[in-house]
Amino acid sequence: MRTLSLPPWSLALLMSVAAFSASAQDIPSAAEEAREGEEIKGNTRVAEIREVERGFFLGVDAGPNYYLGLTSLQPVRNLGLFAPVNETWLQPGAKLGLRLGFDILNNINIEGFLIANFNRGVVKPELIRQGQLTGDIAHFAPGVSARFAFVTTERLFIYARLGLGLAFWFPPQLATGSITGFFLDDFALGIHSEASLGIEYYTLLRHISVGFEVAVQGAYLPFAFGVMAYPTIKYTF
Repeated sequence: MRTLSLPPWSLALLMSVAAFSASAQDIPSAAEEAREGEEIKGNTRVAEIREVERGFFLGVDAGPNYYLGLTSLQPVRNLGLFAPVNETWLQPGAKLGLRLGFDILNNINIEGFLIANFNRGVVKPELIRQGQLTGDIAHFAPGVSARFAFVTTERLFIYARLGLGLAFWFPPQLATGSITGFFLDDFALGIHSEASLGIEYYTLLRHISVGFEVAVQGAYLPFAFGVMAYPTIKYTF
């Protein structure tokens, strides 16, 4: 009775195909030491790859802002407590944000932020003839915020954020009614607050997530209230 014998090179080829098939199925590796992005599970010494990074992160966002042009109303303007933003109601500005934070839990994090808002102003010749400043205005707001994700999946999160900080207005002469404006002419300091709803998706590039937010901002002394919508991108270390 004849038996079928395979040449040595064919056995080596079959073993190579089997090894490639196992790796293509994304089977976790057996490892003595976890590599970056892996975690050793149990006594089996099997390394499980993390889908989402957690820890310290750096995020940026940018988009339009739209402040209510309340100083276009004579009774409001006479109060002298509101910043002259969007006085025509048709001049949205620009908002930039930088956030550095830490993930406390899977759905809770804290952040330090720096936000800048730039708004074009209305040039008023009559005020210029009186020696008064008129035109564009901006404010910068450092502060802290907390974020809570109330919908969580493996990669998708829907969250709410609350933040509080200081608002530094430039040029200070336009920010009438600021906290420091009562005793300093060249320095305008107020209070900044923000509340936002957002959605965030952790991409297959494990350290990077992208999202979109809709926010309201309130400034106090001087007063200004606005809404904004903008995309976000975040890198977790």
